[in-house]
Amino acid sequence: RVIERHLQEHGSFPVAVGLSVWGTSTMRSGGEDIAQAFALLGVRPKWAPGSQRVVDIEVLPMAICQRPRVDVTLRISGFFRDAFPNVIDLFDTAVQAVAAIAPEDEADDVNPVRVRVAGEAAEALARGLPDEQAQRQATWRVFGPRPGGYGAGVQELMDSRRWDNTDDIAQAYLRAGAFAYGQGEHGAAARASFERRVAG
Repeated sequence: RVIERHLQEHGSFPVAVGLSVWGTSTMRSGGEDIAQAFALLGVRPKWAPGSQRVVDIEVLPMAICQRPRVDVTLRISGFFRDAFPNVIDLFDTAVQAVAAIAPEDEADDVNPVRVRVAGEAAEALARGLPDEQAQRQATWRVFGPRPGGYGAGVQELMDSRRWDNTDDIAQAYLRAGAFAYGQGEHGAAARASFERRVAG
């Protein structure tokens, strides 16, 4: 329905979406927000036979969905980070798998994730980052507060009234959420990457 509405209102499929994901809502809904993120990306969970345990993801061919993939960025809460590290890693796995689909298997207009990752990795390589690090940073799609930190960075600013305009609030939000999470990344400082994701 999100995709249908975007198509109706804008005449095109969405290319990128940002979702705010909180631990309490994930628990309350049984993971509907994460399911939405997977569906937009064009993947689904694989379940262990005979249990309710997710063990992997399956990348769906977009021909069955009849739409392009959507590049999904998650801004997670501190509680989500603490309660669901396995889900963070699973979503990160999904992003990396979608980014690795070969161009001959999926056209650029079907897989904006691969296109963005390739472009950003090339830019990072040109700036002198090693290949593995450039590729890894280009796939970051899960951001949240610093390790041990909580909140979106806005409430304290609002309560103290130490802001003059919306730019002050935006900067506080960017500062507070500029840490990347995923496999091997447990709060890497990632201000530039987070800004790029939010801007897109």
